[in-house]
Amino acid sequence: MAFISPCGARGLQGAVDGDDYDPLFLDAASIIEDTGLDRAGGGTTAGCIERRPARLEHRRRRPSNFLALFFIDSRPRSPLGRRSETGMRTTEQGIAMAAVAAVLGLTGCYQGRDDGSRLPPGQADEGSGSGSDDGDTEGGEPLACEAGTPGPRALRLLTRREYAATVADLLGVEPPDVEGIPIEPRVDGYDNDADASVVTARHVDAYMQLAERVADEAVELSGATLAGCMPADPECPRLLVESLGRRALRRPLTGEEIDLYVDLFDPEATEGDFYQGMRLVIRSLLMNPELLYRVELGEPLGDGLYRLTPYETASALSYGLWGTMPDDELLDAAATGELDDADGIEAQARRLLEHPRGRAQLGEFFTQWLGTGALLLANKDAQIYPGFGPEVRESMAAEQRAFVEHVLYEGSATLEELLLADYAFVDDTLADFYGLPRPGSAVPVRVELPAGTPRGGLLTLGSVLASHAHPNESSPVKRGVFVRERLLCQPLPSPPEDVDATPPQLDPNATTRERFGQHSADPACKGCHGLIDPLGFGFEAYDGVGAFRETENGLPIDATGEVRSLEPGAAAIPFDGPQELAEILAGSPTTNECVVRQYVRFSAGRELTAQDECTVTTLADQLAAHDGDLQQMLIDHVRLDAFVLRQE
Repeated sequence: MAFISPCGARGLQGAVDGDDYDPLFLDAASIIEDTGLDRAGGGTTAGCIERRPARLEHRRRRPSNFLALFFIDSRPRSPLGRRSETGMRTTEQGIAMAAVAAVLGLTGCYQGRDDGSRLPPGQADEGSGSGSDDGDTEGGEPLACEAGTPGPRALRLLTRREYAATVADLLGVEPPDVEGIPIEPRVDGYDNDADASVVTARHVDAYMQLAERVADEAVELSGATLAGCMPADPECPRLLVESLGRRALRRPLTGEEIDLYVDLFDPEATEGDFYQGMRLVIRSLLMNPELLYRVELGEPLGDGLYRLTPYETASALSYGLWGTMPDDELLDAAATGELDDADGIEAQARRLLEHPRGRAQLGEFFTQWLGTGALLLANKDAQIYPGFGPEVRESMAAEQRAFVEHVLYEGSATLEELLLADYAFVDDTLADFYGLPRPGSAVPVRVELPAGTPRGGLLTLGSVLASHAHPNESSPVKRGVFVRERLLCQPLPSPPEDVDATPPQLDPNATTRERFGQHSADPACKGCHGLIDPLGFGFEAYDGVGAFRETENGLPIDATGEVRSLEPGAAAIPFDGPQELAEILAGSPTTNECVVRQYVRFSAGRELTAQDECTVTTLADQLAAHDGDLQQMLIDHVRLDAFVLRQE
């Protein structure tokens, strides 16, 4: 557990109460960037640095022990609660507040650099630049592209989804309700962007309340099982701390840390109640920064390079492929050295991918990549689309999960099959909505699609079509942008501020295509819309909720379109409908590389920069060499040096 000085305590209380006290809190990025954060004994302790020039002279000096950054104070003089003779805070509030202050000390109000080093997907840095973001080592020699260029060292705040799964797996409880934790900002469509994750007073309050509630629930439901020993045994507190601590912090605790947690069983604090001590330990662990963050700092190799420790590698694997904490087998693999080489990492990765959690995590990647996560709550006009109720939405979401899992695990695992599949996964509800024969099932099952059926593949999934449309109509723009940015990784600029981006007014005497055709002819708009609208027009045979249609307002649908600038210098390619578009995309190296880029983005939890191009290029080449096998691409990814290496 992290001790903090009065500076950290007052800063935390000021953040919660809205006071004006202003300590200099540092977040993970600034700690690493400004101090060259190094490990000492494997522990992580955080507090705060007051604004004193004498202390700031330590910045940029690369201290070998990052604890030197903080005023560590364990003397019994904090107003947050009394301490035992060991100096440990023993009130529940004091325990929670100390840990939360450590969380704020890691994140603070610093929102990440915006120095222009981050690049849109697919764009290389054309400037000369300086510093470490250009992929060079401190000696100025570029890192070998064959190895994949390492990303930066980082502490990554768990997403709400990851936090809920971690708590559930750690304590054997149902995933907690995380509505109180602020929703993560979506960056490039993903919820795990480390630079955008800033801890606020709302986070602090939510974490504290959850820690208290979950600890009480876990002890009440399965306290004896969690303990794994007899409470009357004097060694039981230590055994509990060692076991639960290793799983919570994803590494073995140091002897000093074990002693500190065991002190929470002090009879003065617990009145001799073993299970009250267990509650305090669980609450403290749930507020520990090493539980709330994914630690990817590594051990120094020299020349500004770091290699993840075996336990950090285990966490990178589990959160990347499961979206939750490592299990005991993975932690044991870290302890025995199995994760010290690519073969051992691959063996564990294959095990994780085959597990139901691995299947669910891949499904989550596809949901975020395809932008379908808000489907269940999508705002649709019930008067225009009366048949688009909760049951249909849930069936669409289930269809996407079942279809993607089938292709990746029972099919060819290729983008080609994902785009061109001549089958669908529907239940009776969705079959009615699609106009297909009922399969006689309440859950999605595979049905073969006759030739000429307007369904088949990702582009005709109801979840995709309904997610990229307006509440009251289809949207050639939204669907065109979806293809251009999510499937081709060709980012588009935002509209100029002086351009009205409001969709054309509804017209009962015109089709959507006719209205948007006039809009895209505007000289101020046609530059970008010439790349967007011809793609989006190809989806016009599907309305705003993904239902097939042949007419609109009594007028025939025109679903022809063009793919412009698919490859540099390529001529426009005509198509009729999303299935012909899918054939074009399936055969394009650009699309296959985009899948790689999207997955690397999701895995890295940050916007990609020029230094990531080696990783993307290497994986795209390997994907082509393995006949487009996306499962193998995931394995190739964890085998790269870039997976376990980090740099300043």
